Amino acid sequence: MITIPEWLIGVLGTGFGAVIALLIRNAVAHTKNEASAKAGQAIANEAKAAAADAQRLAAATERDLAQFRERVAQEYATVQLIDRIEERLVGALDRIGARFDQFLLTQGKSK
Repeated sequence: MITIPEWLIGVLGTGFGAVIALLIRNAVAHTKNEASAKAGQAIANEAKAAAADAQRLAAATERDLAQFRERVAQEYATVQLIDRIEERLVGALDRIGARFDQFLLTQGKSK
């Protein structure tokens, strides 16, 4: 029968315990790294979705602005049109003033 000295059993046990401890420590570190990677991936996916939403919103806003500019260009009066309307209004007021003056003159003569 082979006998193993106690000191050798102690050395082997200590070495084996250290190896087990190292394996457990590595497994825990690996698990933590995997969890961090999964959390990072989830954050990245959320950021991608938010960026896509922002791009869609920006595109919709651009379309709305383009439509608004087109509508403004179609519906609002130009400076030249406003000038022509102003000239017509001033002319019409002058004619009304002249008629009123004429009315007053004729009223004054009839008395």
